[in-house]
Amino acid sequence: MIVCKNCGHQNEDNDTFCGSCGKFLEWTGERIAVTQPEPEPAPPPEPEPQPTHLGLIDRVKQAVGIEETAPQATTAPAAPPASVPSPATASAGPAASAPPSPPPAPAYRPVVVTSAAPAATPPSPQAPASLGYPPPATAAAPVSSPQPVLAGVGAPTAPPMAAPVAAPADEPLSRRPTSVAPAISRPRPAPRVLEPPTRRHPGDLICGQCGEGNDPVRHFCRRCGNSLDEAIAVQLPWYRRFFNRVFGVRTREAGWRPRRVGAPNVVGFMGRIVRLAIAAIIVVGLLAFLFVPQFHNLVVDRVTRTVTSARILVHPNYDPVYPTGTSATSSIAGHLPALADDRKTGTYWAALPSDHTPSISFHFDIPQDLADIGFTSGASGTAPADQFLAQPRPHQVHLVFSNGTSKDLTLADKDSAQFFPIDAKQVTSVEVHIVSMYPTTGAAPSSVAIDEVEFRIKD
Repeated sequence: MIVCKNCGHQNEDNDTFCGSCGKFLEWTGERIAVTQPEPEPAPPPEPEPQPTHLGLIDRVKQAVGIEETAPQATTAPAAPPASVPSPATASAGPAASAPPSPPPAPAYRPVVVTSAAPAATPPSPQAPASLGYPPPATAAAPVSSPQPVLAGVGAPTAPPMAAPVAAPADEPLSRRPTSVAPAISRPRPAPRVLEPPTRRHPGDLICGQCGEGNDPVRHFCRRCGNSLDEAIAVQLPWYRRFFNRVFGVRTREAGWRPRRVGAPNVVGFMGRIVRLAIAAIIVVGLLAFLFVPQFHNLVVDRVTRTVTSARILVHPNYDPVYPTGTSATSSIAGHLPALADDRKTGTYWAALPSDHTPSISFHFDIPQDLADIGFTSGASGTAPADQFLAQPRPHQVHLVFSNGTSKDLTLADKDSAQFFPIDAKQVTSVEVHIVSMYPTTGAAPSSVAIDEVEFRIKD
């Protein structure tokens, strides 16, 4: 587990970015795990001892074998006649530690002499302190090594010039001190291996930049740190969601406890059995629909009827139906009952003036579900304009259907078609009884006149 130091959100071990604030966990994360004993740091390597810098005098001592504890008396140099030792020959101690520079080719033969340092020897002017030579420690320090001195016979006693001191070629160079790196007490973390963007758990948020699946509680991608505000959640297919609901496959949250403790939940057990039975019936019906033709046709017919009935109730379509036969109680010459359903205007049915209760009947070959009936009253169409008022028009009519139902209608006094809704199921005949009529302006040539009667069904 990696805890973000910025917001305190707990992330998985393989997360790269914080799911709450989006910070880079390599910088702001702290891995929490079982503390392992850290290995003891290796002791730092001991520094190599610096080589002892030996001067020229010490190397000469080692070569000759002279110990500082046992100084030997040196013989006094044999001074040449008529010459006085130069101050350079009287200098002793550390002042003569530097080798003198070779003189130019003298014209006299040099003589090598050794001399002992006096008890109190002042500092030599040929070896000033600016050249790096330390002053003598004590005045009584004896000289432990012979000093070579060049003296020429009859040479002038001139003070030699000071020459720069050069280190011998065999002397080791000084070493610069190097720092020792401290031992690493904490081991380096293993390289992080990112899983490929193939995580697709139900409910995960898919990152729009790298396609990685993330937990729904995260705000930033666990792989690239992109914002998950517009991420799309993974959803199960519909069939998996259906079977999960039917078979009761559920995922419980952490800390969930059943509400009821004691007797088994009989109601829940029975409900699960009912769900399983319903699922089995659905599966069997689907197989029968696919492989049994009779069952397939029956289901299609039932579904078609149901869908048609629902559509008719919501948005019906009206189609006309025509009677196959017409009869009336009476009619005058030239205006027979069949003219009331010939689908033409200008031809009408007219009853005899002596018929005080005229009626007309319409017959169908097959039962019909009538939804509308329309009337066009009077003698309209090609007749003169005053013919409509000259013939009596129906005012109130009484409809009698073959299924035993009836309906009363009141017609308006106009020469255009007017429709009325009816609900007559499975009828084979309709009788139209004229109860009352609109009066005429003069002598009536008939008792009633009807131009057209129409029937419609819903489809």
